[in-house]
Amino acid sequence: MRVLLVNPPPFQRVDRYDTPDFVRLGLASLAAQLRHDRACDVRIVDAKFERLTYAQVIARVRDLRPDVVGLTAFTNEIKPAARVARMVKTLSPSIVTVIGGAHVTALPRETLVEFPEFDVGVVGEGERTFRELVLTKAASGGRLGTVAGLVHREDGEPALSEERERILDQDEIPIPAWDLLPASPRYLFMTQRGCPFRCTFCANPNGRVVRKRSVARVMEELDYLIARFSPRELYVCDEVFTSEPERTHALLDAMIAARVGQRLRWSAQTHVNLVDREIFRKMKAAGCFIVGLGIETGDPEIMRKMRKGITQQRVIEARRAARSVGLAVESLMIIGHPDETWQSAMRTIDFAAQLDPERPIFGVMVPYPGTHVAELARRGEGGYRLLSTDWNDYNKQIGHAMEFENLSRRDLEALQLLAYLQVFVKNGRWADLARFVWEYRSEGWAVVDKLFLGRRPPPVEAFDDEPARASPYFEGVQARPRRSLPITG
Repeated sequence: MRVLLVNPPPFQRVDRYDTPDFVRLGLASLAAQLRHDRACDVRIVDAKFERLTYAQVIARVRDLRPDVVGLTAFTNEIKPAARVARMVKTLSPSIVTVIGGAHVTALPRETLVEFPEFDVGVVGEGERTFRELVLTKAASGGRLGTVAGLVHREDGEPALSEERERILDQDEIPIPAWDLLPASPRYLFMTQRGCPFRCTFCANPNGRVVRKRSVARVMEELDYLIARFSPRELYVCDEVFTSEPERTHALLDAMIAARVGQRLRWSAQTHVNLVDREIFRKMKAAGCFIVGLGIETGDPEIMRKMRKGITQQRVIEARRAARSVGLAVESLMIIGHPDETWQSAMRTIDFAAQLDPERPIFGVMVPYPGTHVAELARRGEGGYRLLSTDWNDYNKQIGHAMEFENLSRRDLEALQLLAYLQVFVKNGRWADLARFVWEYRSEGWAVVDKLFLGRRPPPVEAFDDEPARASPYFEGVQARPRRSLPITG
Protein backbone atom coordinates (compact mmCIF):
# COMPACT_ATOMS: atom_id res chain seq x y z
CA MET A 1 0.00 0.00 0.00
CA ARG A 2 1.18 3.52 -0.83
CA VAL A 3 -0.15 6.28 1.42
CA LEU A 4 0.14 10.01 0.86
CA LEU A 5 -0.66 12.40 3.71
CA VAL A 6 -1.59 15.95 2.68
CA ASN A 7 -1.91 19.29 4.42
CA PRO A 8 -4.02 21.12 1.80
CA PRO A 9 -3.37 24.63 0.46
CA PRO A 10 -5.16 27.45 2.32
CA PHE A 11 -8.36 29.09 1.14
CA GLN A 12 -6.74 32.50 1.62
CA ARG A 13 -3.23 33.67 2.38
CA VAL A 14 -3.83 36.15 5.19
CA ASP A 15 -2.42 35.02 8.53
CA ARG A 16 0.61 33.03 9.60
CA TYR A 17 -1.37 29.78 9.66
CA ASP A 18 -1.97 30.18 5.92
CA THR A 19 1.75 30.55 5.19
CA PRO A 20 3.33 28.84 8.20
CA ASP A 21 7.01 28.67 9.04
CA PHE A 22 6.40 25.21 10.55
CA VAL A 23 5.40 21.83 9.15
CA ARG A 24 2.29 19.89 10.22
CA LEU A 25 2.84 17.88 13.39
CA GLY A 26 -0.26 15.68 13.06
CA LEU A 27 0.76 14.28 9.68
CA ALA A 28 4.31 13.61 10.88
CA SER A 29 2.88 11.66 13.82
CA LEU A 30 0.56 9.59 11.59
CA ALA A 31 3.43 8.82 9.22
CA ALA A 32 5.66 7.75 12.10
CA GLN A 33 3.07 5.22 13.28
CA LEU A 34 2.62 3.78 9.79
CA ARG A 35 6.36 3.49 9.26
CA HIS A 36 6.97 2.05 12.72
CA ASP A 37 4.46 -0.74 12.05
CA ARG A 38 5.67 -1.21 8.47
CA ALA A 39 2.06 -0.82 7.41
CA CYS A 40 2.81 0.86 4.09
CA ASP A 41 5.04 3.11 2.03
CA VAL A 42 4.18 6.61 3.32
CA ARG A 43 4.91 10.13 2.05
CA ILE A 44 3.82 13.62 3.19
CA VAL A 45 2.98 16.76 1.21
CA ASP A 46 2.63 19.92 3.30
CA ALA A 47 1.13 22.30 0.75
CA LYS A 48 0.90 25.20 3.17
CA PHE A 49 4.53 25.08 4.23
CA GLU A 50 5.76 24.48 0.67
CA ARG A 51 3.38 27.14 -0.76
CA LEU A 52 1.96 24.65 -3.28
CA THR A 53 -1.07 25.25 -5.48
CA TYR A 54 -3.84 22.70 -5.86
CA ALA A 55 -2.46 21.74 -9.27
CA GLN A 56 0.99 21.15 -7.78
CA VAL A 57 -0.48 18.95 -5.05
CA ILE A 58 -2.30 16.85 -7.64
CA ALA A 59 0.92 16.59 -9.65
CA ARG A 60 2.54 15.05 -6.56
CA VAL A 61 -0.39 12.65 -6.25
CA ARG A 62 0.01 11.67 -9.91
CA ASP A 63 3.74 11.06 -9.44
CA LEU A 64 3.40 9.04 -6.23
CA ARG A 65 0.36 7.00 -7.34
CA PRO A 66 -0.96 6.39 -3.79
CA ASP A 67 -3.65 3.90 -2.83
CA VAL A 68 -4.78 6.12 0.05
CA VAL A 69 -4.70 9.92 0.42
CA GLY A 70 -5.14 11.19 3.97
CA LEU A 71 -6.01 14.83 4.62
CA THR A 72 -6.26 16.84 7.81
CA ALA A 73 -8.42 19.88 8.51
CA PHE A 74 -9.63 22.26 11.14
CA THR A 75 -13.06 23.77 10.43
CA ASN A 76 -11.79 26.64 8.27
CA GLU A 77 -9.65 24.14 6.31
CA ILE A 78 -12.33 21.57 5.53
CA LYS A 79 -13.39 22.98 2.15
CA PRO A 80 -9.81 23.23 0.82
CA ALA A 81 -9.30 19.62 1.97
CA ALA A 82 -12.47 18.60 0.13
CA ARG A 83 -11.23 20.39 -2.99
CA VAL A 84 -8.05 18.30 -2.92
CA ALA A 85 -10.06 15.11 -2.38
CA ARG A 86 -12.37 15.97 -5.28
CA MET A 87 -9.37 16.52 -7.57
CA VAL A 88 -7.85 13.23 -6.38
CA LYS A 89 -11.07 11.40 -7.25
CA THR A 90 -11.07 13.00 -10.70
CA LEU A 91 -7.52 11.79 -11.18
CA SER A 92 -8.31 8.26 -10.01
CA PRO A 93 -11.63 7.20 -8.42
CA SER A 94 -9.97 4.13 -6.91
CA ILE A 95 -7.84 6.19 -4.52
CA VAL A 96 -9.31 6.06 -1.00
CA THR A 97 -9.67 9.58 0.41
CA VAL A 98 -9.58 9.91 4.21
CA ILE A 99 -10.28 13.05 6.24
CA GLY A 100 -9.06 13.54 9.80
CA GLY A 101 -8.75 16.42 12.23
CA ALA A 102 -10.90 18.54 14.50
CA HIS A 103 -13.75 19.25 12.08
CA VAL A 104 -14.65 15.66 11.20
CA THR A 105 -14.18 14.69 14.84
CA ALA A 106 -16.86 17.23 15.82
CA LEU A 107 -19.17 16.48 12.85
CA PRO A 108 -18.42 12.97 11.59
CA ARG A 109 -21.65 12.06 9.78
CA GLU A 110 -22.33 15.59 8.63
CA THR A 111 -18.86 15.85 7.07
CA LEU A 112 -19.33 12.76 4.92
CA VAL A 113 -22.80 13.92 3.85
CA GLU A 114 -21.58 17.39 2.91
CA PHE A 115 -18.42 16.17 1.20
CA PRO A 116 -18.99 12.95 -0.78
CA GLU A 117 -15.41 13.20 -2.07
CA PHE A 118 -14.27 11.88 1.33
CA ASP A 119 -14.59 8.09 1.52
CA VAL A 120 -13.75 7.76 5.21
CA GLY A 121 -13.27 9.99 8.26
CA VAL A 122 -10.98 9.38 11.24
CA VAL A 123 -12.73 10.49 14.43
CA GLY A 124 -10.47 11.57 17.26
CA GLU A 125 -6.87 10.53 17.82
CA GLY A 126 -5.60 9.22 14.52
CA GLU A 127 -2.41 7.19 14.89
CA ARG A 128 -3.88 3.76 15.63
CA THR A 129 -7.14 4.31 13.76
CA PHE A 130 -5.48 5.34 10.52
CA ARG A 131 -2.96 2.51 10.76
CA GLU A 132 -5.76 -0.06 11.14
CA LEU A 133 -7.70 1.56 8.31
CA VAL A 134 -4.71 1.17 5.97
CA LEU A 135 -4.09 -2.43 7.03
CA THR A 136 -7.80 -3.25 6.59
CA LYS A 137 -7.86 -1.77 3.09
CA ALA A 138 -4.67 -3.65 2.26
CA ALA A 139 -6.38 -6.91 3.26
CA SER A 140 -8.35 -7.09 0.01
CA GLY A 141 -10.57 -4.14 0.93
CA GLY A 142 -11.73 -5.48 4.32
CA ARG A 143 -14.80 -4.13 6.10
CA LEU A 144 -14.13 -0.71 7.62
CA GLY A 145 -16.94 -1.17 10.13
CA THR A 146 -14.58 -3.40 12.11
CA VAL A 147 -12.12 -0.53 12.64
CA ALA A 148 -12.87 1.54 15.75
CA GLY A 149 -12.81 5.32 15.45
CA LEU A 150 -14.11 5.74 11.90
CA VAL A 151 -17.03 7.26 10.08
CA HIS A 152 -17.51 5.36 6.82
CA ARG A 153 -20.23 4.58 4.32
CA GLU A 154 -22.58 1.62 4.56
CA ASP A 155 -25.08 1.32 1.71
CA GLY A 156 -24.24 4.89 0.78
CA GLU A 157 -25.03 6.33 4.24
CA PRO A 158 -22.49 7.57 6.82
CA ALA A 159 -22.07 5.17 9.72
CA LEU A 160 -19.96 5.41 12.86
CA SER A 161 -17.92 2.44 13.98
CA GLU A 162 -17.19 1.73 17.63
CA GLU A 163 -15.56 4.62 19.50
CA ARG A 164 -11.82 4.23 19.88
CA GLU A 165 -10.18 4.52 23.27
CA ARG A 166 -7.58 7.24 23.55
CA ILE A 167 -3.91 6.34 23.79
CA LEU A 168 -3.25 6.63 27.52
CA ASP A 169 0.48 5.91 27.33
CA GLN A 170 1.73 8.58 24.95
CA ASP A 171 5.19 6.99 24.92
CA GLU A 172 3.70 4.29 22.70
CA ILE A 173 3.45 6.82 19.86
CA PRO A 174 6.67 6.96 17.82
CA ILE A 175 8.62 10.19 17.44
CA PRO A 176 7.07 12.14 14.52
CA ALA A 177 8.54 11.39 11.10
CA TRP A 178 10.03 14.84 10.67
CA ASP A 179 12.45 13.50 8.07
CA LEU A 180 9.56 13.02 5.62
CA LEU A 181 8.97 16.78 5.61
CA PRO A 182 11.18 19.69 4.51
CA ALA A 183 13.48 21.11 7.18
CA SER A 184 11.73 23.95 9.01
CA PRO A 185 12.96 26.92 11.03
CA ARG A 186 10.24 26.22 13.58
CA TYR A 187 8.64 23.01 14.84
CA LEU A 188 5.51 22.18 16.78
CA PHE A 189 6.15 19.90 19.70
CA MET A 190 3.85 18.12 22.17
CA THR A 191 4.70 16.76 25.61
CA GLN A 192 1.11 15.73 26.44
CA ARG A 193 -2.44 15.68 25.06
CA GLY A 194 -5.69 16.74 26.69
CA CYS A 195 -7.10 19.59 28.79
CA PRO A 196 -9.14 19.19 32.00
CA PHE A 197 -11.07 22.45 31.57
CA ARG A 198 -14.48 22.98 29.95
CA CYS A 199 -14.30 26.36 28.22
CA THR A 200 -17.48 27.21 26.33
CA PHE A 201 -15.62 28.14 23.13
CA CYS A 202 -13.35 25.06 22.88
CA ALA A 203 -14.20 21.66 21.39
CA ASN A 204 -11.36 19.99 23.32
CA PRO A 205 -10.64 17.36 20.61
CA ASN A 206 -7.91 15.68 22.70
CA GLY A 207 -10.23 15.01 25.63
CA ARG A 208 -10.27 16.11 29.26
CA VAL A 209 -7.87 13.47 30.55
CA VAL A 210 -4.31 14.79 30.28
CA ARG A 211 -2.15 12.03 28.82
CA LYS A 212 1.54 12.68 29.27
CA ARG A 213 4.74 11.57 27.59
CA SER A 214 7.55 10.66 29.94
CA VAL A 215 10.30 13.20 30.51
CA ALA A 216 12.80 10.77 28.98
CA ARG A 217 10.71 10.45 25.80
CA VAL A 218 10.29 14.21 25.49
CA MET A 219 14.02 14.74 25.84
CA GLU A 220 14.73 12.02 23.28
CA GLU A 221 12.67 13.86 20.66
CA LEU A 222 14.14 17.23 21.63
CA ASP A 223 17.67 15.89 21.18
CA TYR A 224 16.71 14.36 17.83
CA LEU A 225 15.10 17.54 16.51
CA ILE A 226 17.97 19.77 17.55
CA ALA A 227 20.71 17.45 16.28
CA ARG A 228 19.00 16.61 12.97
CA PHE A 229 17.36 19.87 11.92
CA SER A 230 18.89 22.71 14.01
CA PRO A 231 15.62 24.66 14.33
CA ARG A 232 15.73 28.15 15.75
CA GLU A 233 12.42 27.80 17.61
CA LEU A 234 9.88 25.33 19.00
CA TYR A 235 6.26 25.89 19.90
CA VAL A 236 5.15 23.49 22.63
CA CYS A 237 1.51 23.06 21.61
CA ASP A 238 0.25 21.29 24.74
CA GLU A 239 -3.18 22.62 25.67
CA VAL A 240 -1.90 23.26 29.21
CA PHE A 241 1.89 22.93 29.45
CA THR A 242 2.01 23.10 33.27
CA SER A 243 -0.95 20.79 33.95
CA GLU A 244 0.93 18.73 36.55
CA PRO A 245 3.45 20.76 38.60
CA GLU A 246 5.68 17.85 39.66
CA ARG A 247 6.13 16.63 36.09
CA THR A 248 6.56 20.19 34.82
CA HIS A 249 9.44 20.78 37.24
CA ALA A 250 11.06 17.47 36.29
CA LEU A 251 10.81 18.27 32.57
CA LEU A 252 12.15 21.79 32.99
CA ASP A 253 15.03 20.53 35.15
CA ALA A 254 15.94 18.06 32.39
CA MET A 255 15.79 20.80 29.74
CA ILE A 256 17.98 23.08 31.82
CA ALA A 257 20.51 20.27 32.40
CA ALA A 258 20.59 19.56 28.65
CA ARG A 259 21.16 23.27 27.91
CA VAL A 260 18.17 23.38 25.58
CA GLY A 261 17.90 27.15 26.02
CA GLN A 262 21.42 27.61 24.68
CA ARG A 263 20.49 25.79 21.45
CA LEU A 264 17.05 27.23 20.63
CA ARG A 265 14.16 29.18 22.04
CA TRP A 266 10.64 27.92 22.67
CA SER A 267 7.18 29.04 23.73
CA ALA A 268 4.15 27.39 25.30
CA GLN A 269 0.61 28.10 26.53
CA THR A 270 -0.82 27.32 29.92
CA HIS A 271 -3.47 28.16 32.52
CA VAL A 272 -3.11 30.98 35.06
CA ASN A 273 -4.18 28.68 37.92
CA LEU A 274 -1.28 26.31 37.23
CA VAL A 275 1.72 28.63 37.32
CA ASP A 276 3.84 30.42 39.88
CA ARG A 277 7.09 32.35 39.99
CA GLU A 278 9.28 29.25 40.30
CA ILE A 279 7.74 27.54 37.27
CA PHE A 280 8.16 30.71 35.24
CA ARG A 281 11.76 31.06 36.42
CA LYS A 282 12.57 27.53 35.26
CA MET A 283 10.73 27.99 31.98
CA LYS A 284 12.88 31.00 31.20
CA ALA A 285 16.06 29.20 32.26
CA ALA A 286 15.12 26.29 29.98
CA GLY A 287 14.81 28.57 26.95
CA CYS A 288 11.18 29.73 27.00
CA PHE A 289 10.98 33.28 25.62
CA ILE A 290 7.21 33.86 25.90
CA VAL A 291 4.31 32.11 27.65
CA GLY A 292 0.73 32.28 26.39
CA LEU A 293 -1.98 32.73 29.02
CA GLY A 294 -5.60 32.03 28.11
CA ILE A 295 -7.29 35.04 29.72
CA GLU A 296 -10.16 35.34 27.21
CA THR A 297 -12.03 38.25 28.85
CA GLY A 298 -11.74 41.09 31.33
CA ASP A 299 -15.41 41.09 32.27
CA PRO A 300 -15.89 39.35 35.67
CA GLU A 301 -19.35 37.97 34.84
CA ILE A 302 -18.24 36.52 31.48
CA MET A 303 -15.14 35.14 33.17
CA ARG A 304 -17.36 33.32 35.64
CA LYS A 305 -19.63 31.88 32.94
CA MET A 306 -17.00 30.66 30.49
CA ARG A 307 -16.12 27.64 32.68
CA LYS A 308 -12.38 28.27 32.79
CA GLY A 309 -12.23 28.66 36.56
CA ILE A 310 -10.14 31.83 36.62
CA THR A 311 -10.50 35.26 38.23
CA GLN A 312 -9.08 38.67 37.42
CA GLN A 313 -6.94 38.54 40.56
CA ARG A 314 -5.41 35.23 39.57
CA VAL A 315 -4.63 36.59 36.11
CA ILE A 316 -2.93 39.63 37.65
CA GLU A 317 -0.88 37.41 39.97
CA ALA A 318 0.26 35.21 37.09
CA ARG A 319 1.25 38.27 35.06
CA ARG A 320 3.25 39.66 37.99
CA ALA A 321 4.99 36.32 38.52
CA ALA A 322 6.09 36.16 34.88
CA ARG A 323 7.25 39.77 34.91
CA SER A 324 9.26 39.22 38.10
CA VAL A 325 11.51 36.70 36.31
CA GLY A 326 11.63 38.51 33.01
CA LEU A 327 9.42 36.08 31.07
CA ALA A 328 7.31 37.73 28.37
CA VAL A 329 3.56 37.08 28.30
CA GLU A 330 1.22 36.54 25.36
CA SER A 331 -2.34 37.34 26.45
CA LEU A 332 -4.96 35.35 24.53
CA MET A 333 -8.32 37.13 24.53
CA ILE A 334 -11.60 36.85 22.65
CA ILE A 335 -14.11 39.48 21.61
CA GLY A 336 -17.58 37.94 21.28
CA HIS A 337 -18.43 35.79 24.29
CA PRO A 338 -22.11 34.88 24.81
CA ASP A 339 -24.19 38.00 25.50
CA GLU A 340 -21.20 40.25 24.84
CA THR A 341 -21.90 43.98 24.75
CA TRP A 342 -19.79 46.95 23.75
CA GLN A 343 -19.32 47.68 27.46
CA SER A 344 -18.20 44.14 28.37
CA ALA A 345 -15.81 44.07 25.40
CA MET A 346 -14.34 47.39 26.57
CA ARG A 347 -13.79 45.86 30.01
CA THR A 348 -11.72 43.18 28.27
CA ILE A 349 -9.74 45.81 26.38
CA ASP A 350 -9.16 47.89 29.53
CA PHE A 351 -8.04 44.79 31.44
CA ALA A 352 -5.61 43.89 28.67
CA ALA A 353 -4.14 47.40 28.78
CA GLN A 354 -3.79 47.07 32.56
CA LEU A 355 -1.93 43.77 32.18
CA ASP A 356 0.27 45.27 29.43
CA PRO A 357 1.33 41.94 27.88
CA GLU A 358 4.37 41.88 25.63
CA ARG A 359 2.27 40.23 22.91
CA PRO A 360 -1.48 40.91 23.02
CA ILE A 361 -3.65 38.62 20.88
CA PHE A 362 -7.34 39.35 20.30
CA GLY A 363 -9.50 37.01 18.27
CA VAL A 364 -13.15 37.41 17.31
CA MET A 365 -15.26 34.51 18.58
CA VAL A 366 -15.85 31.69 16.10
CA PRO A 367 -18.66 29.14 16.68
CA TYR A 368 -16.54 26.06 16.05
CA PRO A 369 -18.58 22.84 15.83
CA GLY A 370 -18.47 20.81 19.02
CA THR A 371 -18.47 23.87 21.29
CA HIS A 372 -21.17 25.33 23.51
CA VAL A 373 -20.83 28.62 21.64
CA ALA A 374 -21.59 26.88 18.33
CA GLU A 375 -24.82 25.46 19.70
CA LEU A 376 -25.86 28.88 20.99
CA ALA A 377 -25.14 30.48 17.61
CA ARG A 378 -26.96 27.74 15.73
CA ARG A 379 -30.05 28.28 17.88
CA GLY A 380 -29.78 32.08 17.80
CA GLU A 381 -29.16 32.26 21.55
CA GLY A 382 -26.55 34.11 23.61
CA GLY A 383 -27.28 37.21 21.55
CA TYR A 384 -25.64 35.60 18.52
CA ARG A 385 -26.67 36.22 14.94
CA LEU A 386 -25.29 33.65 12.48
CA LEU A 387 -23.97 35.31 9.31
CA SER A 388 -22.57 32.38 7.39
CA THR A 389 -22.82 28.62 6.96
CA ASP A 390 -19.70 28.61 4.77
CA TRP A 391 -16.83 26.95 6.63
CA ASN A 392 -14.34 29.23 4.86
CA ASP A 393 -15.71 32.04 7.05
CA TYR A 394 -14.87 30.24 10.30
CA ASN A 395 -11.56 32.00 10.95
CA LYS A 396 -10.96 33.82 14.22
CA GLN A 397 -8.87 36.65 12.77
CA ILE A 398 -10.35 37.36 9.32
CA GLY A 399 -13.62 35.47 9.55
CA HIS A 400 -17.24 36.31 9.03
CA ALA A 401 -19.21 33.60 10.83
CA MET A 402 -21.39 35.59 13.20
CA GLU A 403 -22.21 38.84 14.96
CA PHE A 404 -24.64 39.88 17.74
CA GLU A 405 -28.09 41.33 17.70
CA ASN A 406 -26.62 44.37 19.47
CA LEU A 407 -23.08 44.27 17.98
CA SER A 408 -22.61 44.14 14.22
CA ARG A 409 -19.70 42.32 12.62
CA ARG A 410 -18.19 45.71 11.97
CA ASP A 411 -18.50 46.54 15.67
CA LEU A 412 -16.63 43.36 16.59
CA GLU A 413 -13.84 44.09 14.15
CA ALA A 414 -13.62 47.72 15.32
CA LEU A 415 -13.28 46.46 18.90
CA GLN A 416 -10.58 44.03 17.81
CA LEU A 417 -8.57 46.82 16.17
CA LEU A 418 -9.15 49.16 19.11
CA ALA A 419 -7.94 46.46 21.52
CA TYR A 420 -4.54 46.19 19.87
CA LEU A 421 -4.10 49.95 19.69
CA GLN A 422 -5.12 50.54 23.30
CA VAL A 423 -2.66 48.04 24.81
CA PHE A 424 0.29 49.69 23.10
CA VAL A 425 -0.83 53.33 23.14
CA LYS A 426 -2.06 53.43 26.76
CA ASN A 427 1.29 52.04 27.88
CA GLY A 428 3.35 54.34 25.66
CA ARG A 429 4.87 51.44 23.73
CA TRP A 430 5.20 53.13 20.35
CA ALA A 431 8.22 51.13 19.17
CA ASP A 432 6.52 47.87 20.18
CA LEU A 433 3.42 48.96 18.26
CA ALA A 434 5.49 49.58 15.15
CA ARG A 435 7.14 46.16 15.44
CA PHE A 436 3.80 44.46 16.06
CA VAL A 437 2.20 46.14 13.05
CA TRP A 438 5.09 45.06 10.86
CA GLU A 439 5.07 41.47 12.14
CA TYR A 440 1.31 41.08 11.65
CA ARG A 441 1.02 43.41 8.65
CA SER A 442 -0.85 40.91 6.46
CA GLU A 443 -3.52 40.19 9.07
CA GLY A 444 -3.73 43.84 10.09
CA TRP A 445 -4.19 45.13 6.57
CA ALA A 446 -6.92 42.54 5.94
CA VAL A 447 -8.81 43.70 9.07
CA VAL A 448 -8.48 47.39 8.15
CA ASP A 449 -9.45 46.71 4.53
CA LYS A 450 -12.55 44.83 5.62
CA LEU A 451 -13.51 47.29 8.36
CA PHE A 452 -13.21 50.51 6.38
CA LEU A 453 -13.60 49.44 2.75
CA GLY A 454 -15.80 46.38 3.15
CA ARG A 455 -13.38 44.25 1.12
CA ARG A 456 -12.59 40.69 2.14
CA PRO A 457 -9.36 38.87 1.22
CA PRO A 458 -9.68 36.91 -2.04
CA PRO A 459 -9.13 33.15 -2.19
CA VAL A 460 -5.75 31.96 -3.43
CA GLU A 461 -7.46 30.37 -6.44
CA ALA A 462 -10.83 30.73 -8.12
CA PHE A 463 -13.44 28.44 -6.56
CA ASP A 464 -16.02 28.86 -9.29
CA ASP A 465 -16.25 25.10 -9.75
CA GLU A 466 -17.08 24.42 -6.10
CA PRO A 467 -20.42 22.60 -5.75
CA ALA A 468 -23.22 24.51 -4.05
CA ARG A 469 -24.08 22.51 -0.93
CA ALA A 470 -24.66 22.94 2.78
CA SER A 471 -23.81 20.92 5.84
CA PRO A 472 -26.70 19.03 7.48
CA TYR A 473 -25.37 20.61 10.67
CA PHE A 474 -27.14 23.79 9.57
CA GLU A 475 -30.40 22.12 8.55
CA GLY A 476 -33.25 24.42 9.53
CA VAL A 477 -30.82 27.23 10.40
CA GLN A 478 -31.12 30.51 8.54
CA ALA A 479 -27.96 32.60 8.31
CA ARG A 480 -28.92 36.26 8.40
CA PRO A 481 -26.34 38.41 6.63
CA ARG A 482 -27.07 42.10 6.71
CA ARG A 483 -25.51 45.21 5.26
CA SER A 484 -22.60 46.85 7.07
CA LEU A 485 -23.80 49.30 9.70
CA PRO A 486 -22.03 52.28 11.28
CA ILE A 487 -19.96 51.38 14.32
CA THR A 488 -22.29 51.71 17.31
CA GLY A 489 -19.78 52.14 20.12
